[in-house]
Formats: sequence, C-alpha cells, structure tokens
Amino acid sequence: MSLSLRAMRYVQAALRTGSITGAADAMHVTPSAIASALDQAEATFGMALVTRARAKGIFPTKAGRDVGRRIEDLLERYDTLLTGVSDLQSNLSGNLSVGYNAPVAPSFLPRLAAQMVAVHPDITFTFNEGDNISVQKGLLDGEFDVILFVEEFPNPQIEVQPLIFAPTYCLCSSNHTLAQLDSLTVSQIVREPLILLDRPAARGYYLEVLEQGGEDLRIVATANSTEMVRSLVASDIGISLLNMRPPDMLTYAGGNIRCVPITDSLSGITLSLGFAPGPRRKLVQMFIESCGEFFAGPLGAHLIVPDLQ
Repeated sequence: MSLSLRAMRYVQAALRTGSITGAADAMHVTPSAIASALDQAEATFGMALVTRARAKGIFPTKAGRDVGRRIEDLLERYDTLLTGVSDLQSNLSGNLSVGYNAPVAPSFLPRLAAQMVAVHPDITFTFNEGDNISVQKGLLDGEFDVILFVEEFPNPQIEVQPLIFAPTYCLCSSNHTLAQLDSLTVSQIVREPLILLDRPAARGYYLEVLEQGGEDLRIVATANSTEMVRSLVASDIGISLLNMRPPDMLTYAGGNIRCVPITDSLSGITLSLGFAPGPRRKLVQMFIESCGEFFAGPLGAHLIVPDLQ
C-alpha cells in the first residue's frame, strides 16, 4: 500500500495540531478525511502513530513522532523541489546547453548569445558541435536543452521548428571558369574534379545530387569539415556542393570562393531547431524565438544562396 502526498499532509497537520478537527480546519477538509489519512498511514507503516482520546484529541506515539519527523522532512524537500523547478522554468538565468550540426552556427550563435546576455546577464551558454546523429542523441539523453540540426526522419521524442530552407549550391574558387557564371546545372558540375563533404548524412545526400548529372564522378578529395572543403576549393583542386554559407567568403587559407546557384535541382536542406516536446523553460523559449527572428530577417537570409528557379 502506498501513501499519497495529500494523505501525508493530512497526517502532518494532525500531528502538528494534536486534533483531527483542528487538522481538518487547517486543511479545509472534513474530519473524516483526516481520520482516514491517519488510518491509511498506520496501515501502510504497520504501526500505531497516534493514540486517540475522546474530547482530548490525539497524541503521537514514539513511532508516530519519528514518522512525523520523516514526513516533515520529505514534504519540505518536495516543496523545495517544486520551488526550484518553478524557478528553473520561469527565470531567465542559468545555463543553456546548445548542440549544433550547422557549420555556419559560429556566424550567428555568438550574436544571439550576446543579445540575450545583454538583457539577462545571469545567462550562461554551453555550445557543442556534433553531427546530425550525435546532437539528436545528446538532446534525447538530456545533454542539450536545444539543438540545431537537419531533420531527416520524424522523431516523436523531438519537437522541431524549421528555421530556413537552404538550396544546394556549387562552391568554386573565384578564379574558376564556372565562378563567372550566374548559375550552373548539375551536368556542368559533374564534369569537374569534385571535393566531397564527408559527414554523416551529408555524404549520401551530396552524392545523390551529383548522380543526377548522369556521369562518373571524379572525387579528388573528401573532408569531414566544411571549412576544410572551402579551403580545398579555394586552392583550385576541385569544386564542391554545400547548402549554407558564412557571411565572409574568405577561407582560413586566405583564398576567395564563390557560391553559384544550381538551376536544375530542387535539392536542399532545412535547418531546424529541435527540443523536447511539452512545456519549456523560459530561457529555452527565448532562444527559440531569437533564432526564429534572426532567420526571418536579412542577416539570416544572407546565409543561404537563393534558388533561382
């Protein structure tokens, strides 16, 4: 047999007041509800907790005093838990842990973090980069409060808010002949030496796009980081496909590159936020709204290459 929190509060009131009637008045219930809670507690613990004397009230037994102290401690810790969780949910303070599979995240997450901290200085952030699979696992394991990722398959354990659709584009060095064109077709791209982003999900996705060109592919390099792909392209050994672009086209190696739209492919990815379903901390909701506002504006739109179709 179990004892509900309500029954424990009734027992607590009875032991404090020394009266079933007094406890009933304090808890705004009938005396029979208090008496029933005492009977239930005694049956659950297998011992008498009080002695009852007509017209004199109730008196705790030695065991009753011990159980009463434990009930007091349990209810106090429970109330503290509720208060702490309420503060966590409603306060704009504390740590926000963000996992991201978005190579352009450094181009906008620091801006959003700075805006939030300027208004609420007690906020701290933890940012962790991963691939699409690892950030989703981190969210489900409770490591992250929110993630930036590309949703491949619906997961009922993750609520998704799309931010922006990013069409696939061709990345060329600024010296490449294709960089002088306003747009390209997949068949033009596959005739060139190719550099492939080799990350989970990305590799298969880009190969599927390239295979639309109907020719054998000549892949001269692979890299598992977007910035390495950009630097390899700038070195003029090949061209590549990507979806999002940073505001500054200069690579780490100092080379210039150009993003050219693809006209005959409808492919693209949707950068999204993921978070646990249900009520959210106010801090998480603020971050979600900040991301939505950023990508609805011109700064967010600048991170993609518009589809010319």
